[in-house]
Amino acid sequence: MASNWTVCGVCDFRKVNKASVVWCSECDEGLCDECRAHHDASKSTRNHDTITITEYQKLPSNVLEITQTCQKHKEHYQTFCKKHDCPCCRRCVIETHNDCNDLTAIEDIVKNVKSSNAWLEIEQILVQMLKNVQRIRNDRTENLKCLQDQRVDIERDINQTRKMINDHLDKIQDKIIKELYANEENESKRIKLLLCEIEDIEKGISDLQGNQTNIRLHASELQTFLVLKHIEKEASDKEECIRSVLKSEDMKLKTLSLEINKEIQNICRTESFGSVGVESDLCKVVISENKCKQAQIMVPFSTSKCVDDLKITKQIQINLPSVRLIRGCKLLPSGKMMFSDYYGNKIIASNNNGLHDFTIALDFEPCDIAFIESENAIAVTGGNSKKFIQIIDLKSKKIMRSIKTSAYPFGITLNKNALVYCKIDNGIMEIQLKSDSEKTIVCLEMPAFSYVAVHDDNIYYTNRDINTVSCYEILGNLKWTFKDEKRLQYPQGISVDSNGNVYVVSRHTHSVVIITPDGKRCRTILSSSDGLHIPRALHFEPTSNKLLVANETKFAFLFDVS
Repeated sequence: MASNWTVCGVCDFRKVNKASVVWCSECDEGLCDECRAHHDASKSTRNHDTITITEYQKLPSNVLEITQTCQKHKEHYQTFCKKHDCPCCRRCVIETHNDCNDLTAIEDIVKNVKSSNAWLEIEQILVQMLKNVQRIRNDRTENLKCLQDQRVDIERDINQTRKMINDHLDKIQDKIIKELYANEENESKRIKLLLCEIEDIEKGISDLQGNQTNIRLHASELQTFLVLKHIEKEASDKEECIRSVLKSEDMKLKTLSLEINKEIQNICRTESFGSVGVESDLCKVVISENKCKQAQIMVPFSTSKCVDDLKITKQIQINLPSVRLIRGCKLLPSGKMMFSDYYGNKIIASNNNGLHDFTIALDFEPCDIAFIESENAIAVTGGNSKKFIQIIDLKSKKIMRSIKTSAYPFGITLNKNALVYCKIDNGIMEIQLKSDSEKTIVCLEMPAFSYVAVHDDNIYYTNRDINTVSCYEILGNLKWTFKDEKRLQYPQGISVDSNGNVYVVSRHTHSVVIITPDGKRCRTILSSSDGLHIPRALHFEPTSNKLLVANETKFAFLFDVS
């Protein structure tokens, strides 16, 4: 256990009982006013950081109990053994860890621990877990209200049915209503009990967050490091509780139902009014998953965005008054924006402020665009006009070379050192930039004006004829197909962000939807209220987290995604 922080450690050593007013984490003891003055003046301790006892008391009890010296040898910790996951003093190393190869100086391993990846990851896990618990609580609250509303509706039906029959049915009416109330009360009690359990979990997570704040403000680097494992264990336990709640029978959707007895007209032979039951459906709550991995200290930390948490903010509107039909667009890392004017036979470039930069005239109808950063060039498909892909140098604004294709190419994207494009009636093709060699990745009946995107080892493409977005493995195996004709009609341009979220233009609904990486859900993130009118193309630029969306004519828009 840590030194007694209520009394001055120096005075206590001298057999004098004086209350401490400040705490020195490096000396691991409290100091009275007199000793504090000597402590601040001494050459060996004048650079030590001290905090008031009042602030030190704000730390969680498990932090206060942590000792910063070896209890066996009464020496300060000097190294940390990664093999045994424990701090060691000089004598510990000699006696117990002499054969351990993975020893690190304690000063190095605790340095900047409060800004380390491990600490940030725990913070994010707690935030994510709290959101998951709140989703569960809201789901159960809605189910509770649903049960009450359904009970009212069913009671009304029962009373309406009762008007058609005589006094003989009064008894069985009372019986069925009592059964209804009993079922509703029983299921409500179960949900309320589960809500109490959820609130306890939520409180525990909130307490952990509060402790983190106090630890960050008042604990030493060593204390922070040593308590980190304890916080990780508690967070893991809370997450297990959340999973346990989700798997419990009480998380199934409960609904009340009524089945009127068909023999009710034969009153004298009817013994019951009907039956009231409780139906269960699968839980619809979707929680965010945390990656189960060992946190690494001082590794840059990034968070994965759920589609429900993404925020889209309009930055600029790009005016394109001269375009006749935009089929493709590309946002370059530099901020420059490229648009293909299909009927205008040209490529239009705007700078990062949305102002016109230059125009490249072409002798064909350009469909889609891919950016080849290594060559500072763009690859442009010919659509229905030409069976080739043109590589255009952005510096000279000239065509560098042409790559012939066996059929009309439409949507195109870059995957490492190869171009991946949609070829009508053939499927998804790949062309190596160095050799121009072509091969089929996905063989299927592909309609005209399909678009394609690549992320990691997945290929995504849009099919306007059947209103679908499909995801294939890079080897050609189908992973999923998404279809929701209320939100997604006539899908066109497609792009994927660094988290695997899929952005798709829905031309006929004048919107942009985002599909989850597993292809199971979608959310409309942009609509006509954001300026979209017959949108055709889009591109997500991962380094800047910006989304470029182009209408068929007149306007394009740049959005910030956060």
